[in-house]
Amino acid sequence: MILFLDEERTYLHWIAHHRAGFVLDCYRKPTKSRLVLHRATCPEIKASAGKRTHWTTGRHMKACALEREALTAWAVEQAQAEPKLCPSCWETSDSQDDSTDHSKGGEGAAHLSRLESEVLTFVLEVAALHLDDRDASYRLTVGKTAQCLSKTPGQFNAALGRLAEAGLLKLVGKIKPGEPAPPGGRLLPTVAALKMLPAYEGFNDEAIEAELASLADEQEP
Repeated sequence: MILFLDEERTYLHWIAHHRAGFVLDCYRKPTKSRLVLHRATCPEIKASAGKRTHWTTGRHMKACALEREALTAWAVEQAQAEPKLCPSCWETSDSQDDSTDHSKGGEGAAHLSRLESEVLTFVLEVAALHLDDRDASYRLTVGKTAQCLSKTPGQFNAALGRLAEAGLLKLVGKIKPGEPAPPGGRLLPTVAALKMLPAYEGFNDEAIEAELASLADEQEP
């Protein structure tokens, strides 16, 4: 288990790269009134209307772990109460169909399979993280995405192809037509994909293209 205090970027990096993990949202001095357990993929603990939201500053902190039980035990120790389950991520995930994702709105996401949605969401999260804080270079590849989603490149190659055809992802590198995307192939969201994020809804296409161009430049060897 790890506690995040005044560490926005590190916290967002953790949930982006530990999608099977769990997050406990609480005050710095945990109380029964605010103990909410989320899945790391829950939009309520990573998405916001603005480009910057303070998740681990002020009165708030985040406790993260790969095991749900570790966070529950910590909450009981600190606040003498078990955390409540976030209805947005627990009830939705239990009722979703395995083939289709219904968690996102918008025409571009309406017909994505669950795997396609997971791939696109991950790429958008990493891209948005780097656009918001340029301290680290953007180096997202097919192989890295597969690793973070606990897949092999071959398992989601078809999903990558469909996302590219839909104009939501761009594959950069030595991609041969008809062949699987190589693990070293780089992934970028498109303008249409980035506009799915609340933080970029008000941006015009030219502004978003400039933002994406900066990510592409960072990917150059």
